[in-house]
Amino acid sequence: MMRFQHKTAVVTGGASGIGRAFAIALAQRGARIILIDNRDCRETAAAIAAMGADVKHYHCDVADAGQVTDVCTQILGAFPKVDFLLLCANRHHSAPLEKITLDDWQRQMAVNVTGSFLFCQAFWPVMRQQAFGRVLMLTCASGLFGDQFEAACASSKMALIGLVNSLSLEGQSYNICVNSLCTQVSNGMAECHLADDVGALFSIEMPVAAAIYLLGDKAPSGQHVLAAAGSISCLRLAETHPCYFSAEDCTPESVSKNWPKFSRGRPLSFQKSGEEQMVKWARNASREHGVLLE
Repeated sequence: MMRFQHKTAVVTGGASGIGRAFAIALAQRGARIILIDNRDCRETAAAIAAMGADVKHYHCDVADAGQVTDVCTQILGAFPKVDFLLLCANRHHSAPLEKITLDDWQRQMAVNVTGSFLFCQAFWPVMRQQAFGRVLMLTCASGLFGDQFEAACASSKMALIGLVNSLSLEGQSYNICVNSLCTQVSNGMAECHLADDVGALFSIEMPVAAAIYLLGDKAPSGQHVLAAAGSISCLRLAETHPCYFSAEDCTPESVSKNWPKFSRGRPLSFQKSGEEQMVKWARNASREHGVLLE
């Protein structure tokens, strides 16, 4: 059984929902828990304390840089290290594009993206110094695949994919693993779309199991994991096999003619970073056009 004695976990959005579930699961495995929320965390903290676990809670708007700085300073003053950072704070409001107000757009971006950035930045130096860290960011199906009336939420959650991809590379020399988790559990939102017997399949156990694994010593990094309805899988961003054109032949008409070839082509290729993609472009184009690279 994976145990987390002497590990400290910071959980944003820890007052309720999936953040609360993650915090309780970590406490059951021996971790110290620090709950962050702009709502009352006392009930969750009391439940964790009743298990005999060490727990503290702080009121904080994760989108407010001043509040985040103040809370993180308090945490680092009270705890010698922070090992796990679970970013579960979430703002979600559905609306057609023309009815999204700028304030609501900015609020969803601020909570979902800026809040994640602020907490990562606050604890990153500590994780580097101790040569250990695990960061988990919550995405959603709308963020990965899009949905009607979800432009704001989907944009903010997809932004976390880029943050995970980049931070996982920055952390690889320091044993800091950064991943995302896309999940859905049976709640008010899901129950609107699912029959009762189907909704029961969306239990909390699957996302909790995936999250605990992504915090362990053998955790991967830079992965985008989906866990729901009894299944776990990984999202991969892939590139189809390219078509090559000479400069004089590359016209909008030739792109249209060849679109079926490269929009649905196989095999697929996977890159670990933007730099790797740049190198691939250069090498393949050079080979295609007979240019020798040193």
